[in-house]
Amino acid sequence: MPSKARLDAVDAARQAEYDAHLAERAAKEQAAGKKLRGRKPKPPAEKAPKTNPPKVNTTDPESRMMPIRNGWVQGYNAQAVATESQIIIACDVTQDTGDTAQLTPMIAAANRELDAAGVTEPIGVVLGDAGYCTEAVLAGLPDDGPDSYLAARNMRHGKPRVGSRGRLPAGATLMDKMDRKVSRKAGRVHYDKRKWIIEPVFGQIKTGRGIRSFTRRGFHAATAEWKLIAATHNLRKLHRHLLATAAAPITAI
Repeated sequence: MPSKARLDAVDAARQAEYDAHLAERAAKEQAAGKKLRGRKPKPPAEKAPKTNPPKVNTTDPESRMMPIRNGWVQGYNAQAVATESQIIIACDVTQDTGDTAQLTPMIAAANRELDAAGVTEPIGVVLGDAGYCTEAVLAGLPDDGPDSYLAARNMRHGKPRVGSRGRLPAGATLMDKMDRKVSRKAGRVHYDKRKWIIEPVFGQIKTGRGIRSFTRRGFHAATAEWKLIAATHNLRKLHRHLLATAAAPITAI
């Protein structure tokens, strides 16, 4: 989408949100028979900061501002699904700044790739960090799908939502139940596998191979590049496996 068209789309979305808010407010006032308290919402044009107007990247208008540990970076959101052997079985690139909408599509993509490869064994367990876990995501997980272990909080810094023991509080949410599941001993055994399954995959690509950014611009180009990176990652794994197998001594009985 051209840069101006993107800005126009953003303005249109903000105006639509404002109109919907006004309509909702008017309906509440009509139902209550009186004016609502508080300030009326301002039109988008009045709320827009004059000193910092909306901007787009003219060299890659399809890219987005992505949050990173120490700030923001212009780019894309790269996704990957890996096996216990650190083989990437599915990968994709999105323009979403978060991961909450990616869990179900990535599981589906992994299943398609396994089917295409002739693998009949279903995915048994899915592990994901807190970025993939929301109440809506948990509600959408199929009952007959993989056994999921998702961090319902930041496992490094956050405190347990409900803890690993005791009776769940009345009205416990799906997030609470998932936190209980992951906090228990068996759940920790599963979830801790992320440390040597998917986390090393990104570490090997970014630190080991020095691939920290895409070399091409555009959503489709970035997607193709990420898939190439994943393919070469798998080839390197296969090469090392074959070398290790060939070097293994033959034992005669």
